[in-house]
Amino acid sequence: MRAGDSSRGDLPRAAATGGPDRPVWPLALATMLVAVLIAAPALTESPRWLGPPSGLVTGGPLAPVHAVALGAALALVARGVLLRRRAAWYGLVVLVLLGLLAVLADDGPRAGDAVLAGAGVPWRAPLLAVVLVGLWPARDRFTVRPHPERVRAAVRTGALLAVAAVSGSLLFGGVSVRSVGQVAGGLGATGAPIDGASWLPGALGLAGAAGLIVMVVTLLAPAPAPPPGGEADRRRVAGLVAHPGSDTLAPFALRRDKSYAFSPDGRAAIGYRVRFGIAVAGGDPVGDPASHAGAVGAFLGRCRTAGWRPAVLGASDGLLPVWGRLRSIGYGDEVIVRPGEFTLSGRRMRNVRQAVQRTVNAGVTSRIVPERELAPGLRERLLDVASRSLGGAAERGFAMNLDELLTGYHPGAIVAVAYDEDKEPIAFQRYVTAGEGVSLDAMRRVPGGPNGVHERLIVEMIEYAERRGHGVVSLNFAAFRRLLDADERTPLERAGHRAVHLLDRWIAAESLYLFDRKFRPSYKPRNVAFRSWFDVVWLAAALVALEFGRTTLAAAPSAPRSERSPSRGTAGIPRT
Repeated sequence: MRAGDSSRGDLPRAAATGGPDRPVWPLALATMLVAVLIAAPALTESPRWLGPPSGLVTGGPLAPVHAVALGAALALVARGVLLRRRAAWYGLVVLVLLGLLAVLADDGPRAGDAVLAGAGVPWRAPLLAVVLVGLWPARDRFTVRPHPERVRAAVRTGALLAVAAVSGSLLFGGVSVRSVGQVAGGLGATGAPIDGASWLPGALGLAGAAGLIVMVVTLLAPAPAPPPGGEADRRRVAGLVAHPGSDTLAPFALRRDKSYAFSPDGRAAIGYRVRFGIAVAGGDPVGDPASHAGAVGAFLGRCRTAGWRPAVLGASDGLLPVWGRLRSIGYGDEVIVRPGEFTLSGRRMRNVRQAVQRTVNAGVTSRIVPERELAPGLRERLLDVASRSLGGAAERGFAMNLDELLTGYHPGAIVAVAYDEDKEPIAFQRYVTAGEGVSLDAMRRVPGGPNGVHERLIVEMIEYAERRGHGVVSLNFAAFRRLLDADERTPLERAGHRAVHLLDRWIAAESLYLFDRKFRPSYKPRNVAFRSWFDVVWLAAALVALEFGRTTLAAAPSAPRSERSPSRGTAGIPRT
């Protein structure tokens, strides 16, 4: 067994567990039970037998608003315990300490007080002390520490609530300056009297409850999305993309909006973005395959400490075991053409031959040129082609699209350009190189341009790749290919096929599949991997935001970027 093999099974699996192996659900269940015991007696129809155990927990009756607010906050804390939030642990410790201090400071029941079971009796102190002692060694199970930005936001919320409550009470609630201290009791909904308007205690209680919920939610929230990787990180990733072990989606890790997680040895990396608390990795790790497991472990570890839910868009079948316990769904296939096996001969390729011949008859010429060597004038005209092709819409994409269109920013980008009879550009395709081959990034054609132009450029890029020794050309992604390719479908599959057909105007899944099928390609399945079925709604929202979010169409740079690093290939290959 190679040195890296053991990490393939152990490291990702340990990382995917979300922290130390010891479970936290018993503590979460106990916290939820306490929340119910606190809040339930405030309900008008609650069973009478809940009174004694509730009094055992609270030490005495609570005002209804106070009980409901505290119960709701504890329910949120229980969820935070399940998510291993350190802030939830802090909250439990603080509550137990406050309860212990209240018992120690209690003088016992006074004449005329309504005494519930456990209220004001000193033996509650040992019980709370035992709970505190049990909480202390469990702190290491809570790996998600509160982010400083979340803490500052919670403090601001509390401060604004206090200022607003005091100001409103003084200006509108009839509270005098000498009685301003009573506002704190009103925010806590303790039921203590307030020298002011009759409506003021209720208003302060509701405001305090809302503020408490907002602060708890803020403190338990996952860390904000990190900033994109810097230029130094992107240069490292660019070197990993060129590694022979990187697959055809590797170049898309170079998007400028992605952050990076590197393997401990720095020989592999994962590009990702965070939306709605979901950290979505784009495709397989890039770089040395022997270090892929280390990159996965680093990514999952970062998700664990930040409180993000990990997901992968575009994971290959071969790498799914490295992701450990993540669940997966196949959602389509990458379209692969191998230049060494490609030919235009034969009856099955007749449609492609005819499409190419139509462009020849129309006087279309073509040229393949490294993107960094595009002349400024040609770059401007190609950007106009891109804008007209999209109808003025913005560029979009995440896992299988690159940014900085035609700026020359990304190394190894190649542009195939088609010209009409007047030598005006009418279409182009951008490809990016990876360790395994070249991948199609963008296809743009002016509306009304000759049919067959894209087929022509693809054929010429396949020939170009064969001459340059590239073993693979990756074309478009065929979403739902197995559904579209099936001869027989179940009723559910027929409904899905009908939906894909109706939505093709916007997602172009069926039209792209039919276009790609003409080249008789092979297919490489791609999957969505995620932590839990409970994450599916948020995952879907994150994927839609990432894939269809707006990315500004890049403007032409003021100067060529070829001086940054040497480009691959020659200045241009004119073809007729």
